[in-house]
Amino acid sequence: MSQRFDHELSDPLAQRVRETDTVPTDAVERAQQRLTQRLRSQPRPRRMQAPRWIAASALAALLVVVVMSLPMLSGSGDAFAAVQDHLRHFVHLEMNVTQRVQGRVIQTSRTLVDAHGVLRTDVGDQLSIVVDPRRGRLLTLLHAPRQAMLTALPKGKAARHDTLRWLDELRNFKGKATPLADTRMIDGQRAQGWSLRLHGVDMDIWADPSGLPLAMRQNNGAGLEIDYRFTLDGPVAPGRLSSDPPPGYALVPADTD
Repeated sequence: MSQRFDHELSDPLAQRVRETDTVPTDAVERAQQRLTQRLRSQPRPRRMQAPRWIAASALAALLVVVVMSLPMLSGSGDAFAAVQDHLRHFVHLEMNVTQRVQGRVIQTSRTLVDAHGVLRTDVGDQLSIVVDPRRGRLLTLLHAPRQAMLTALPKGKAARHDTLRWLDELRNFKGKATPLADTRMIDGQRAQGWSLRLHGVDMDIWADPSGLPLAMRQNNGAGLEIDYRFTLDGPVAPGRLSSDPPPGYALVPADTD
């Protein structure tokens, strides 16, 4: 006696299956002829159909790549938060600054600030100013006559806050940073931009995909634009942020008028 399995057919259903297996040969031939005639009567596909499908597939693949790459340069709050995080945790921040009025350059300068708020600004090659809140003093260097002047500053948070007010405000900005529609190339890197407003000043800031700030523009009204190029944690020459008069400079009294 053979063992029965649950997936086996019942006896009546098995008989019907065996009956369908015995199909007359002439019926098979007639079915094949009808199929052949139907295939011949179908219009031939146009030659352009295949390339269109290929193009559509390529476009779909390109869209997938674009969508997958958007988070790298997204305008989301997390992306702008990465910019703020870089500005909170640098060791040194250097800025090349260009001021323009109605498109005309009126001044260029370099500014270097460290994590403690010590700041140096070089205006061309004529003048340098070092603001040292920790030591409570300001050093002014006139390079042509090689003269140095020291001025006392109030120590504490007020002096540090006044050195780069916009930097502290940008670090702690909690308003809306609107992503700019177009990216731009800065020093060979693709940069995403955001626009925001701080105390009546319109600012655009650009960063690389990791959120590293690369550039900024302030629009102060009346045609005045200030452009910044940023370098975070680059090399710094020894003594550049010192508020001591450098060798060879004569210490002269500050003008009290």
